[in-house]
Amino acid sequence: MKFIRKYFLLLFLFFLVHFISLAQTAGWEMGFNYFFDNTEFSGSSYVNDQTMKGLHVAPQLTFQWENIHSFFVGTDLLNISGSKKAIEKVKLIAYYQLFTPKILLRVGSFPRSDILTNYSDFFFQDSVEYFKPNIEGLFWQINHSSDFFNLWLDWTGHQTATQRESFFVGASGVKHFENFFADFQSYMFHYANTAPRNTDFHVCDNVLMHLSLGINLLENRSKLDTLFFAVGLLQGFERERGLDNMTFKPSGIVLRGNIQYNRFGSENSFYIGDKRMRLYNKHGNNLYWNNPFLRGNSYLESEWYWKPIQTSTVEGKLALRLHLSEGKLFTEQLFTLKVLLDHSFKKNSKTIACQN
Repeated sequence: MKFIRKYFLLLFLFFLVHFISLAQTAGWEMGFNYFFDNTEFSGSSYVNDQTMKGLHVAPQLTFQWENIHSFFVGTDLLNISGSKKAIEKVKLIAYYQLFTPKILLRVGSFPRSDILTNYSDFFFQDSVEYFKPNIEGLFWQINHSSDFFNLWLDWTGHQTATQRESFFVGASGVKHFENFFADFQSYMFHYANTAPRNTDFHVCDNVLMHLSLGINLLENRSKLDTLFFAVGLLQGFERERGLDNMTFKPSGIVLRGNIQYNRFGSENSFYIGDKRMRLYNKHGNNLYWNNPFLRGNSYLESEWYWKPIQTSTVEGKLALRLHLSEGKLFTEQLFTLKVLLDHSFKKNSKTIACQN
């Protein structure tokens, strides 16, 4: 076993030196993400009351050649505030990137925070970014002006005798028509069986798609940084194969309205329709990565935020979120601080998929 570890270490060092020799430009990158998220959800039958806090430190080495090809290698180190462990979790960062004005391709294990920013917590609850920072698969996007279309794959569970296979396949995009726009976000989460197969388990699927039409009013109010309204359909498909009465097709309407002036803003989403996440009591977060408040017929989320620090390398955000569900009002206090330092060259793709 020690021989094998030494072999792979030497092989890794060989490839690292090889990339350095080939690279026209080499550099480094250091990411620092701190999060404090306090949820006051006591009294909810859908969501647990908790406080999430910690920080990610992500050092990376970067190698670029022919101006469009890059290779990144590093690690994401998670520290949980107050934990006895200095490092709670270590995740490998290693990926190839092709970047041109019209195409972005990433393959490997790479941060999710700068490529799926157009997905709301109707798809990914906050804890996903905090504790599952990487996509392990691929991401491909076509850009044209402010429009884009992307496809992505994220393996989240390797099939073993005790672990079930699971992965995401997703697609999203936006198209602008002067002040109007049409956008969509979607994914399918596949939660399969173990190997060898366990007869007590059944394959599950969770499909979610949000299609909306909206209007961007910025051109008429140039003093604002963001102002748009949208209405859309949130369609789902949930099933546990091989069991009767375990297929659900929830559908509902989503209203959105966002506004930002200077460093102050508000993001608002309202859902009304069928109850979702119908298999949650059985599978919980193993099947559902989205917001558990959607288990009700209606849900309003309203976030009011201030960004006291906002530069090219540092962003600090202080926010209050209001959640109206089950006929009750719940609150959430949030503070995040993100720092990104790099040297020698920039990826030029920090905001790859952006809000409208």
